[in-house]
Amino acid sequence: MRRYGIQTKIVLPFMLLFALVAIVLPLVAVEIFAWKYDEQFTRETEGWLDTITKTGYFGEDPEKIKSAYSVEIMIFGSDYTLNGTTLDKLSDVEGDWTNLADKMRLREVKPRLENPDGKSVIQDITLNGKPYKVFYLPLSLGRYYCLLRPMEAIAEAKRTFTWYMLSIAVLVIGLVALISHLIGRNLTNPIKVLVDSTARVATGELDELCEIKTHDEIGDLAAAFNQMTRDLKQSRDQLIQAERLATAGKMSASFAHEIRNPLSSMRMLAQMLMQKPEMAVEKHQQSLRYILEEIEQIDTIVKGLMDFARPTALNLAQQPLAPVLQAVLALMEANLAHHKIQLVLDLLPETPEIQFDSDKLKQAFMNVVLNAMEAMPQGGVLKVSTIVNEDMVGIKVVDNGVGIPAEDLAHLFEPFFTKKTRGTGLGLANVKRILEEHGGSVEIESTLGEGTEVSLWLPLSE
Repeated sequence: MRRYGIQTKIVLPFMLLFALVAIVLPLVAVEIFAWKYDEQFTRETEGWLDTITKTGYFGEDPEKIKSAYSVEIMIFGSDYTLNGTTLDKLSDVEGDWTNLADKMRLREVKPRLENPDGKSVIQDITLNGKPYKVFYLPLSLGRYYCLLRPMEAIAEAKRTFTWYMLSIAVLVIGLVALISHLIGRNLTNPIKVLVDSTARVATGELDELCEIKTHDEIGDLAAAFNQMTRDLKQSRDQLIQAERLATAGKMSASFAHEIRNPLSSMRMLAQMLMQKPEMAVEKHQQSLRYILEEIEQIDTIVKGLMDFARPTALNLAQQPLAPVLQAVLALMEANLAHHKIQLVLDLLPETPEIQFDSDKLKQAFMNVVLNAMEAMPQGGVLKVSTIVNEDMVGIKVVDNGVGIPAEDLAHLFEPFFTKKTRGTGLGLANVKRILEEHGGSVEIESTLGEGTEVSLWLPLSE
């Protein structure tokens, strides 16, 4: 079972990484800012202490120093008792001199003041819930001078700056999350469409292609998938056609075998009846001629079935195409004139010689011309032309007859498919088979009420 989608796998790692960076960087920036400010704060206060020391303000009223520098002053005796302070009031616990000395870390500071290393002695403490930075100086008689500089404003500024930075980070993370979601969706939606199309193809739906929404690698993948679907559909149709042809061939062979012998007997009996004196009456003779004509029609259909069931091997020969077409049209010239069909020839004067079986091609070409004639019962124009297209030679037969309905075009080459009152529906199936045996193909385009164009394609010989 799939746990995470592609969009989650793309967006989540980058979001976690960016969130980590967006949160850590502001905190680091705040700490660097606080560190730098603390250094400046310390240097500034040390300068004040140096001024106080040089001017001898230690003995002056501490309130003046508080007023001048906005600091608090505390002076402790050698026994850590509070000798003086500028703080207004302290809590009861902090007011006790023992607790106050601990708060001020005097015992911790004393060794450093007695053995100075050249560095200022500074400590951070909290009194009355307020932060202070304390600078210590030793006085005579073991006393301690403590300058307390309030840090509350700085701490508040640090908190405010931290919240600003974190708020900006959260806003940016949200914006990045939205952009990442849009980018991920843009990447995954075409993939989802492709997956849905794959599922449809897996169930056998080969008519609907995948919609190409992008022009990138995913779009190329969708185009390749569509081409694969078209090839698969074509292969399936060819397989179905082959199965139909095989089935039709078996049926045709069986039907022709069962009907031809009785048909020969019926023809012979009809011919014998025509020779008897009692059948010499014109009315009887006419009836027998009708019987023989229908028998001949049935025999023609049976021959077509046999040809379809047992296709013969091709007798290929290198030869020009135009004389074969002209020979067929010459045979049908009287028939075309009888049906008031005007023939227009547009044969290339120098068509390359190609390999084909002239008898088979005549059969296929004649079948196409006969279909065109039947499509023009009231007369019309039949145009026959030849063209050369890259490695193929084409024969185009165009009529301005009744046309073929769009829903019938896909079934024209199926065996026994016909809308005619007379015919077996094997004509175009035979045409397709003959052309494919030559390595060619047949194409039909038609518009109902305007006419039909049939193209027979044969490969050029090497």
